[in-house]
Amino acid sequence: LKDTHAYLDPTEKQREPYKNLGGALEIYYGAATDADRQIGRILAKLDELGLAENTVVVFSSDNGPEDITITNASHSGVGSPGPFRGRKRSLYEGGVRVPFIVRWPGKVPAGRVDNASVVSGVDLLPTFCALAGVPVPESLRPDGQDVSAALLGRPFERRKPLFWEFRSAVAGHVINRSPMLALREGNWKLLMNPDRSRIELYDIPNETSELNNLADRNPEVVERLAGQLLAWRSELPPGRVDKGAGVNVYPWPKEAH
Repeated sequence: LKDTHAYLDPTEKQREPYKNLGGALEIYYGAATDADRQIGRILAKLDELGLAENTVVVFSSDNGPEDITITNASHSGVGSPGPFRGRKRSLYEGGVRVPFIVRWPGKVPAGRVDNASVVSGVDLLPTFCALAGVPVPESLRPDGQDVSAALLGRPFERRKPLFWEFRSAVAGHVINRSPMLALREGNWKLLMNPDRSRIELYDIPNETSELNNLADRNPEVVERLAGQLLAWRSELPPGRVDKGAGVNVYPWPKEAH
């Protein structure tokens, strides 16, 4: 997996099938196809060694596609977030929804698509421990939960909310610039800044465009979720917070380039 991040640099052979597209699409698709090919080699080797049925393989990502207005990441702004608002550097769904593909022959149903279960990277540790029959050390206090039922095709209901924080002022197109904090609990998703500015509440998955702010119509929900979100943030280790983070300004701050 040579090109794990911009700058993308596929070979001429990798770009050849997409020559008719030209430009950024040719480069992006060439790099993506090569990544797919290399993952296939890994899976084939597991099969060859007889390890596939004892190995859980997870293919995922850390964020949505790069924004087309990012100036220092050539050829990476052509990915699509589908119907969702937001891209990389955004806490809207297009920024935090990522591929999540699991392979475990004989255990995880092949070809099954689950559009209902809500899972996150923070769930991987408790899930792997559960699959291996190993308890999670109490001292770790993981943010995630065991989601093995969802992976195995069984009924699953999320108990723990999911939290996000984005401290950087570097952002993409103005429509994608989210507040600094977000929480997902059930169908509700709350976004806000630490000073309680830019409060936004959405009913996910019934309104994935995140353009119909329901905060004013659900003040009790806002207060309950805001309390959880700010309490979670108070437990985070200190760190740099960029001036202008969470502010929906246009154009970019000069220091963000």
